[in-house]
Amino acid sequence: MSIFEILEGPIIITDNGIKLQPENMVKEELYHCIYQNRIFLFYKDNDEIIHCYELGDPNIIMKIRDNPDKISEILNNLAQYPENNKTS
Repeated sequence: MSIFEILEGPIIITDNGIKLQPENMVKEELYHCIYQNRIFLFYKDNDEIIHCYELGDPNIIMKIRDNPDKISEILNNLAQYPENNKTS
């Protein structure tokens, strides 16, 4: 498997990193990609400001990689029950 994996939307993964196409982003929609074994989350708000978050926890990355269609559920669970997602 390549270290590069495009999951959805206006996100382009290249050898040089992640490139966003904000003009193709829908406001209030969460976008994600996996790059160098990290999950990156992107969000364009109503003021057209792009927010970026990085997740490096291996357990969370594995859950999202195995179930990309359930990312919202996984992130909501993480937000509500962070103690369930701690690594030992």
